Amino acid sequence: MRKYLTKNWKTLALVLGLFVLLPITIPLAQRAWKYLTGASYAPANITVDVSQTNGRVKRVWDGVAQGFEKLPDADFRLNQVASIVKPTGVRYVRIDHVFDGFDVISRGSDGRLAYNWTKLDNIIGDITAMGAKPFIALSYMPTAISKGDILDFPKNWGEWGQVVAATVSRYSRDYKGGIDGVIYEVWNEPDLFGGWKMGGSKNYVTLYATAANAANGVRGTKPFKIGGPATTGFYPAWVTGFYDKLDENVRIDFFSWHRYSSEVDFFVRDARTATEMMQTRIHKPQDLYITEWGINPERGAAYDGRWAAAHYLAVNRALMDSNIDLAFAFEIMDGAPADKGQFHGGWGMLTNPKYGAVAKKPRFKAWEMLAPISGDRLVLSGEGSYVTGVATRDANETIRVLLVNYDETGKHDEVVPYTMIGMLDGVYSVSETYLSGRVVNTSVTVVGGTYTRDISLNASDAVLLTMTRK
Repeated sequence: MRKYLTKNWKTLALVLGLFVLLPITIPLAQRAWKYLTGASYAPANITVDVSQTNGRVKRVWDGVAQGFEKLPDADFRLNQVASIVKPTGVRYVRIDHVFDGFDVISRGSDGRLAYNWTKLDNIIGDITAMGAKPFIALSYMPTAISKGDILDFPKNWGEWGQVVAATVSRYSRDYKGGIDGVIYEVWNEPDLFGGWKMGGSKNYVTLYATAANAANGVRGTKPFKIGGPATTGFYPAWVTGFYDKLDENVRIDFFSWHRYSSEVDFFVRDARTATEMMQTRIHKPQDLYITEWGINPERGAAYDGRWAAAHYLAVNRALMDSNIDLAFAFEIMDGAPADKGQFHGGWGMLTNPKYGAVAKKPRFKAWEMLAPISGDRLVLSGEGSYVTGVATRDANETIRVLLVNYDETGKHDEVVPYTMIGMLDGVYSVSETYLSGRVVNTSVTVVGGTYTRDISLNASDAVLLTMTRK
């Protein structure tokens, strides 16, 4: 036996290595087979039963994130896009860099911390002008209290608590009488920005606990939420660390993470895993937030085109059936790099005002398609591999059906059989608004409670059908 092992160790090692790699290679092979053969493709055949409801619409898209896209010669503001964003019905706008980007904290000649809220107040005012509430990522470390740069420890943990308490006091109590429902998130991508970990010398548990305890100690506030950790992805180790290592008396109102991927299933998998892990660890309901997301973590031409817009709709459709409470697409407005033009592949749904009139990119138009989706959710069946959808009826009995055609290659076209049943007979006005820009307005007569037609969806296209009985 020893001679056999000595003689054949290379072969045995290769076999063992292949066995270990099976969990990785099999999914990759399955995906390759899917793309090469279309073997797993299922066409859509959509049926909407107007007589059957399935709860209320879950508007996970009502949050949106904004990066710190400051120009060198001006304070960072959102005032020039507020009126454009407001009709979407956005409820929360997330901002970060609040301590290092808005010149809030300094140290006075007496050695005490001093606060100047002017610049931060301005952007909070821009957010409320949109009809939204602020979602404030408490980041990064103010240089006035840091041991080094904005990603370092504070010199004194008590001063980090003071800064957080002052911020909560400002926006949940003092600013215009306090804003009801502000959400505070402790740090932004701590695993990347600062190398914080769940344990060790640079322990996020300490960063979070100090902030949460300080916030919870502020008196006279309007209701608010605090949580974290806003990691670069969904990492199970951070779930166990967050809930198993924190003292049970430390306040946690939500768990958050980021996700950038072209695969819709990744977003659903994160939500499912988070739900399963938290069920055994929490004693009260917790919100789940994806506080940044997109098709790619890097800037790129995709963000200027329709593929990313179809992805935006497909992800939001998928997350409606998850336990995600809000998913904050990144971001509202582009930056403006000095060497780039108006459309430069920025993450924004809108172009930067630096280039003149603000332009709506396809992702913003997709957001506008979601804006009227509300009320009762109607039963929709027959979704396919690439074409998915949602159907609703609002308080005015207007029926809306959103269908999106998204695949990772951005090349799939499909003609979708579409049937509505359980309708009241009569004449209906029908409007079809396509992501690609086409608009079709017609009238149809429904007899026998059924309406049928075929809908042609080109690659990365979507349609919002609106039906109103005359």
